[in-house]
Amino acid sequence: MNRKIPFFILSFFLLISTFFFINIPKAQAATGFYVSGNTLYDATGEPFVMRGVNHPHSWYKSDSATAIPAIAETGANTVRIVLSDGSQYTKDDIDTVENLLSLAEENNLIAVLEVHDATGSDDLNALNSAVNYWIDIKDALIGKEDKVIINIANEWYGTWNGSEWANGYKQAIPKLRNAGLEHTLIIDSAGWGQYPESIHDYGQEVFNADPLKNTMFSIHMYEYAGGDASTIQSNIDNVLNQDLALIIGEFGHMHTDGDVDEDTILSYSEQTNVGWLAWSWKGNGSEWEYLDLSNDWSGNNLTSWGDRIVNGTNGIKATSKISPIFGDGNDPGSGDNPQDSGGSEETLYDFESSIQNWNGENVSEGPWYVNEWAASGNHSLKANVQLNNYSKHYLSLIENKDFSGKSQLKATVKHADWGNIGDGINAKLYVKSGAGWTWSDNGNVAINSSNGTTLALDLSTVPNPNNIREIGVQFIGSSNSSGQTAVYVDNVTID
Repeated sequence: MNRKIPFFILSFFLLISTFFFINIPKAQAATGFYVSGNTLYDATGEPFVMRGVNHPHSWYKSDSATAIPAIAETGANTVRIVLSDGSQYTKDDIDTVENLLSLAEENNLIAVLEVHDATGSDDLNALNSAVNYWIDIKDALIGKEDKVIINIANEWYGTWNGSEWANGYKQAIPKLRNAGLEHTLIIDSAGWGQYPESIHDYGQEVFNADPLKNTMFSIHMYEYAGGDASTIQSNIDNVLNQDLALIIGEFGHMHTDGDVDEDTILSYSEQTNVGWLAWSWKGNGSEWEYLDLSNDWSGNNLTSWGDRIVNGTNGIKATSKISPIFGDGNDPGSGDNPQDSGGSEETLYDFESSIQNWNGENVSEGPWYVNEWAASGNHSLKANVQLNNYSKHYLSLIENKDFSGKSQLKATVKHADWGNIGDGINAKLYVKSGAGWTWSDNGNVAINSSNGTTLALDLSTVPNPNNIREIGVQFIGSSNSSGQTAVYVDNVTID
């Protein structure tokens, strides 16, 4: 936010060794976050898609102890924290940063830290000041590579010039690495974050300046970078198509010089697995008050913008998944078969006489209970869906359930034998639990169009199993799927 207050063989071997470093197998644990291709992975080897909020700590230092837990209560998995190196705002010292990181960790939030003093500046000294700040407080950061990501400098380089922007970061990144900071780094695009062409044209050069190849990029989508659907989609695609990782580090629903297409930002980010961090929790002042997500620091009174981000379609509650790094070592996204506790199986939903209050999201028709196919009995739940590139469709029920002492949740699913399903359809059985509506699922499973596929979710991996808020199935189309087909759910059981 532009806040205005105030060599032949040797080269070959080096290339090969770099390749193996950045392509860590997904199942292999790492010491921290890492980038491979255009995907960010956490230390458990799982892809991590940020869904969260910006918090302006540096201007409201006394309110962070209230705001960060409140942000976690929305179900967010990430908080981007505004810090100051002291060159423009009051400096956040190492003790403050340690306290903020503890607060984020206690609330299962990944912390993205950024220095805001260099915002809009073209001065290399401003960038170097931010770099020196990270080096000065590195003792608070080293060892937390699995829970902390460093966004070097907010919106450094205000001019729409990719070449000089790239030159600045190509000298900044090695300084951080030489100081021992091995965290994933985030680089905002030039032009106050709204000139994605800087990444499109020079992002690969900047990435190659990182000896660890652990750098990703950020676009701030306001009226210029996020004003309409085609702009948003091309801005995102032109980064991902270079095999570079991306987040939308800031965005709003409008800004100084015009409207923002927030619906496309949310939907296309979900479609492409691009993370986003909405601006901002509170404290934007009278000029940008419309960007406040909450009317109070404790989050008891969300604004319409906040309600859209937290509760709306493709918002936090619908899409956020807490990193398993905060769990007990079990991966809630794994497809392993859960161990049977020996309890008897109970049918929760059989759809024999109704849809049993289930709903559809991103479905073109339905849901209905039908007698076209059934895993058990004579009926199942059905909805028609319009497939496109990695489209996601949901059949779900919002209902409070207590699954304490239960072993596994199961459902049988299938898709219709008509329509262009491309390389197939995958499905996940999921629940959302606790006050934060934390998402847990069984992992991607390819489903069929004949006898159905049984999905099983290990409930021992679910936080707050005594407070289940939602049960559902997510259906995911392939990259070359298109047109209409149907999906089915039946025989939802628990034991």
